[in-house]
Order: sequence, then C-alpha cells, then structure tokens
Amino acid sequence: MEANNLCRAELAEELKPISVREADDRVKDAKALFQQPTAEEVSRLVFAKLRDSRVHAQEARNHFAHLLNRGSSLE
Repeated sequence: MEANNLCRAELAEELKPISVREADDRVKDAKALFQQPTAEEVSRLVFAKLRDSRVHAQEARNHFAHLLNRGSSLE
C-alpha cells in the first residue's frame, strides 16, 4: 500500500501545473534536440571525417610500403 501511495505522489508531482514560460523553455529544449544540423556543422563534420580518412589512408600506404621493403637491402 505504501508503494502505491509513493507512485501517486510521484504522479501528482509530474502532473503539477507549470508556468507558460517553463512550458516554452521545455518546448525550445525539445526542438533543439530534433533540429537539423546547420550547414556549418555538417561542413565541420565532413571535413574532420575526410581528414581522418586521409590520415588513415596515408598510414596504410606507409605500412604497406614498409611490408614491401622488409628484407630488402634498402633497410
């Protein structure tokens, strides 16, 4: 029975009226979570991913070249 009263108390707290300003703030927060990224944000992300992939590709080329040259008279 005590657990049931606790649930009712929590529900009453959740259903407590809020001010218009607080409601507006909650709506703004919710919209911010689901808004599309700006062109600048997309550009930064794409640039970073492209840079990372170029660095990774160069490391792979260097590693492959090292494997090809292993055991040759150059090292």
